[in-house]
Amino acid sequence: MNPTVFLKIAYGANILILVPVCWAMFAGQGVKTVFNGAVDESAGLRLLVASLWTAILASSVAGLAFPRFFAPVLLVQIFYKALWLAVFVAPQLAGSAQKLPSGIAICFAAIVATYPFLFWFGYVKAAS
Repeated sequence: MNPTVFLKIAYGANILILVPVCWAMFAGQGVKTVFNGAVDESAGLRLLVASLWTAILASSVAGLAFPRFFAPVLLVQIFYKALWLAVFVAPQLAGSAQKLPSGIAICFAAIVATYPFLFWFGYVKAAS
């Protein structure tokens, strides 16, 4: 089996997740749908996040054709999502998780748990 299939699995998951998410964010529904209304609406912040996620979406589409070239995008995702889970979600869970956007937190946790393996087997092991 070609090791880049592991990278393509991550890119495919990104595409499936991010198409509706980006649509909602640019349509102004992101705080309500993506964040379950658990964060305050701010057009500037919403558009910043939407722009980042659209860049990841575009990179994931390109990653299907050039999987190893776009592999660093997966590392960026692992790091920023792990950081968000550590500095935003973990304190919420330690206190009262009343305003926790559970859907996105679960999605981020799944990515942080699986993408390092997909990156390792699709990029690092393939290079050795």
